[in-house]
Amino acid sequence: MEQPYSQSPRILIVEDEPFIAENLQEMLSIFGYDDTELANSANQAIKAIKSSRPDLVLLDVKIKGDQDGIELGSIIKEQYKVPFVYITSYSDKETINRAKHTQPLGFIVKPFTKDDVYAAIEVALFNKNRLAANLGADRLIAANPTTYSNDSIFVKKKSLLEKIKYENLHWIEADGNHITIHVNDGRDYTIRKSLKEITDKLPKDRFLRVHKSFVVLVDAVTAIDTNFVYLGEKKIPIGRSYYNAFTATLNTISAS
Repeated sequence: MEQPYSQSPRILIVEDEPFIAENLQEMLSIFGYDDTELANSANQAIKAIKSSRPDLVLLDVKIKGDQDGIELGSIIKEQYKVPFVYITSYSDKETINRAKHTQPLGFIVKPFTKDDVYAAIEVALFNKNRLAANLGADRLIAANPTTYSNDSIFVKKKSLLEKIKYENLHWIEADGNHITIHVNDGRDYTIRKSLKEITDKLPKDRFLRVHKSFVVLVDAVTAIDTNFVYLGEKKIPIGRSYYNAFTATLNTISAS
């Protein structure tokens, strides 16, 4: 099953241009990703992966040295099983064909904005957790067909622990140092915790943050525009920097 992060995900940046590397590190800090490390070559990156086991690697396609970023991506995939996102200013057919065969979780194209970086990281971590959750569930069922996957959270109310199934927990709202859990049957629970504390206990393949003060159940979303996420008649504001990350996780087609 998916293991929620007890702290900020660990992210390794592999980039041989110091200004770009430091700029990325600063952006990640703004997003709340404070556990970051820099490497400027394949050798440094492999050492960092061995010693710190990052949750995600941001990997420049054209790093200098004996191995370029795509060759390093292939090594990371085959030997270390760490997910990565490519950083590139190259969009030619040859580069894309080489890169796609290493199965990255995304691309960040130079020149990039903070929104581009945030969206790429959030989508990559979302997909990483979804894949891990599916793999864990498959292994659990194969080992013991009578075992049920965890599908609920229990909230303590006085001396009682009340069960909330994830499918019924439609959104969470933060207000200062309190959060309110809204259940689709009308129950509300106000708890003295931060939004991060509660989302760390929820499966990241099912819940996404859409605003600094709101988290929603992805399956409960019925519509979305640039200002709001709709859960039936309920409108939840969506922040600009969260919009791209959220819509990138959706399976979309265009209607005529």
